[in-house]
Formats: sequence, C-alpha cells, structure tokens
Amino acid sequence: MSWTEEEEKKQTEVTEGEAQEKEPVKKDLVDPNSAIWGLLEKTLNENLVEKRRARRWKIFFRSISFAIVLSLLGSWLYKSNFDEVALPQDVVAMLPMRGVIGAEADIESYEFVGILNNAYQNSRLQGVVIEMNSPGGSPVHSGIIYDAIMDKRQEYPDIPVIVVVEDMAASGGYYIASAATEIYADKASLVGSIGVISSGFDASNLLEKIGVERRTFTAGRNKAFLDPFSPMTEEAQEKWQSVLDETHKQFISAVKEGRGDRLIINEDVFSGMVFTGTQAIEIGLVDGLSSVSRILEKRFPDAEPVFYKSKKQNLEDFVKELGVEMVHSVFNKISLN
Repeated sequence: MSWTEEEEKKQTEVTEGEAQEKEPVKKDLVDPNSAIWGLLEKTLNENLVEKRRARRWKIFFRSISFAIVLSLLGSWLYKSNFDEVALPQDVVAMLPMRGVIGAEADIESYEFVGILNNAYQNSRLQGVVIEMNSPGGSPVHSGIIYDAIMDKRQEYPDIPVIVVVEDMAASGGYYIASAATEIYADKASLVGSIGVISSGFDASNLLEKIGVERRTFTAGRNKAFLDPFSPMTEEAQEKWQSVLDETHKQFISAVKEGRGDRLIINEDVFSGMVFTGTQAIEIGLVDGLSSVSRILEKRFPDAEPVFYKSKKQNLEDFVKELGVEMVHSVFNKISLN
C-alpha cells in the first residue's frame, strides 16, 4: 500500500474543511447560552435593585408610623399625668361609671375604689361627680363601692359626692348611687329596680322525654340544687329564697341609710320596679333633674374638672385616639396629593 504526497495534501484539506464546518456549529451552540445567562443576570440585578428600593420605602413608612405612635403615646402620658397632678386651682373629680358591675366586668370594685382614693388625694378637691349609666350587676361589688363612698363622705363631710344618672341607675347601679350625697337624673332616665333576681331553667322533664338519664354525684344533699337537669326540692327552694331575701334586705338597708328622710316608702319602691327620673323625684330616689354640664356650671363654676379613669378605659381612649390620628394622617396625605 503506497502513500503519496498528493493524497496527504487532499486528506489535510478535507480535515481542515470539516473543522471549519464544525466551528460555526459550536459558535451557534455557545451564543444562545451566553444570551440567556446575560438576560438572567440582568433580571437578577433589576430584581435586587427593586428589592432594595422596596426595603427603603418600608423602612421609611415604619419610621413614620413609629414616630406617630411615639408622639401620641407621649401626649397621652402627658395628659394622664397632667390630670392626676394637683392643679393650682380648685378641682372637681369626674368619675365615669358605665356598664355592668362585677369581676372582670366594666365596673370592678377594686379599680373604682382605687380611682376614688386617687381623687381624694388632691388637696384642692371641691367635689366628686360620678357619671352613672349602669343596669347593675354583682351585689358584692356594688356593696364594696357603696361602702367606699360612704367612708369618704364620713371622712370628708365638706366634699359632696354627686351622682348624675344618664340612661339608667338600676339595681346594683342604684345601690351604688344611693351612697352619694345627692343624685340627679334626666326626666327619662330609668332609676330604681331595688330587688334581687336569680333565674334558670328546669329541664329535668326534657331528659326523661328523650330517654336520657342524668348521673350526678355530690357530697352534700344541696350541692347540686341549681342543676337545671334535676328537679329542685322544697328545702332547696326555701333556702335559696332566703339567700335572695337576705341580699334584698341588705340592698334596702343601704338605700335607706343613703337617702335618709328624703325617701318616701310605698309598696313599689322596694318591689324591683324601675321609675323614670320624674317619678323618682316624687318618691325621693333622686334629688332633681339635671345633667353633668349643669351640675358643673352651677355647683362648681370655678373648679377645673379632672377626669379619673381606669387603666382599661385609658387604654381604650388611647387606641381610639391613635385610630383617629392615623385616619387624619391618611386623609391629609390624600388631600396634599
């Protein structure tokens, strides 16, 4: 087998031609990948820039919100401290009493007695005005507040305690109000309800009709006397009624002590009935018709009203003020834009 120089030359040309043909193919394969990587890099960079921009705006708005909260908190704390500081002029303590009376309710004896004590620490105190709007509640908490007010009246006989009834002073609400030096109401206010109530259901026959037998284990024959799925015995009824009667007597005694000779006793006064403000005047449950603004104007014209509220009420006021301020800020932004 022979190998000539001419054949070697041809073979070299063929090889170089194939190489030249392959290079464009390789170039075609590399260029699209490079374009994709470049596009991806550009996209990632733009995304990073956008994230940085969004982060800056987020920090900005958080800073603004934090500054607003701080300013509101500062003004609220300043206002609270200002209200509690003894002012150079005479003051009248304003004590709101709105809602149900009882543990973890709107009006708790522990909180109210603390507020009452704070009010009397002011050496320039000229009077106490209780803004009453309560349907009643716990006789225990009502009695505790009643006793606290009576103690203050005896300790500071020259400082009047005035209750001004808004919508109602019923049941435990009137229990507390009767401790005041004077009581005023609106002509349509509901006053009284001097009584005690305990209600429930007797569902013992219902279980029997549907074929269900209740099993209750007690130590003490009267332990489950209020169980609605068991019939109440006569003994339990009598004893429970005696408890209600005793509580009613305590209520009546408190009202008599608080109102004194102003009270006109008839068959309805202690029956649990409610009366309008006008009717209540006739039987001595209230001293007249008036409002908070009139009382302040006529009785304490030169005194500065100072409001004493519970921590819960202060927090609610702060949240409301914060919400209102935020809404105003939003509307101001919209109007400026």
